[in-house]
Amino acid sequence: MLLFKTKPLNPILRTHCCASEKSALVRASPKGDGTGPRPVPAHASKVGAESPSCLSTSSDDLRTRIMLEDVHAPRSPSATRRAALVALPTAVISAAVLGPMLAVVRPAIAAADALAATDLQPSTSGQGGQDTTITHRVALTIGIAPTALKRAEERTIGDKSIIPEAAPIGRVVIGLYGNAVPRTVSNFLALVESGNLVGTTFSRVLAGEYIQAGKQGSKRLGAVEVPATVQPNPEVSEASAFRLPHYRPGTVSLALGENDEEPSLRQRPEYRPVEFLITTGPGPVPRLNGQNIVFGRVLEGMSVVGQVAQVPVFGPSPVGNSLAFNSLASAIGDDRAATVRRKYGKPLKAVVILGSEVLTEDGEVARREGQQ
Repeated sequence: MLLFKTKPLNPILRTHCCASEKSALVRASPKGDGTGPRPVPAHASKVGAESPSCLSTSSDDLRTRIMLEDVHAPRSPSATRRAALVALPTAVISAAVLGPMLAVVRPAIAAADALAATDLQPSTSGQGGQDTTITHRVALTIGIAPTALKRAEERTIGDKSIIPEAAPIGRVVIGLYGNAVPRTVSNFLALVESGNLVGTTFSRVLAGEYIQAGKQGSKRLGAVEVPATVQPNPEVSEASAFRLPHYRPGTVSLALGENDEEPSLRQRPEYRPVEFLITTGPGPVPRLNGQNIVFGRVLEGMSVVGQVAQVPVFGPSPVGNSLAFNSLASAIGDDRAATVRRKYGKPLKAVVILGSEVLTEDGEVARREGQQ
């Protein structure tokens, strides 16, 4: 038997050969930009078919040089980036990719947390750097009538008021913040001392939110005629006057944002805002914050405020589409929609202020009572 001895292939050359064959099968486009696959070189397929060892004894330097050039060819940039990303730890990728996104989200979360913490504060005392010391006390005697207006047969020529007689239900004592908003408190004291509140009615009752009085208009209809002692109020245009919130039940504020008076009346040069509201509880009314000027709180008589809040009121009908029609009318600019909305919450029983008085420090009373 004849034996043929062959020279073993250089192991370094064998390694380069195998690597070149594999890279030729998966390499990117000829341009080297990784935009798409390219056909497998002819010499690579031929080599694979000839010998599993990548290089046969019949191949010469030419085939070896071709394969070595293919091994050292530049790799695709996109393939390099993908390999680098795979090699990075997950924490590094999260910090690099999600870091800018979280930097935008964190301020919004912090603001929401700060607002939620503010909403949990139980009272208005000391809020916004305001001095909420009680400087004055005022008492209002409240009554409720069986109807909103006198019946036709009960009215007579020359009646000064068509508001029916009301049965007293109690008295509400209000403490005023004369240091925080002195002009607003001064005007409210002038209104009480004038006696013009006596015989007027609460114009709006929203259970769970507030009751409202002091609406201007004809006293015959239960509205308030503002006396000349009420002066222009510069605090309605000062941001500091709106800092105190409506967080506690019994908060008393000047109703500017919730004003239900006729727009034509508010546009008059001699107009003086005196309409006020009292929050009923049990929870806060944050939507009123920044709209009205808080100038006091109820010291006694929250049970009376609760009775007023239970009075039935006018509102959108629970049956039908009255609310939807009102919204449609408002969208197309119909003024009647706003007129109807101003009547929402109007009591169906007259809630009347039967007496008003300013309480002094020594217990004396400057009483202002009158007949309807």
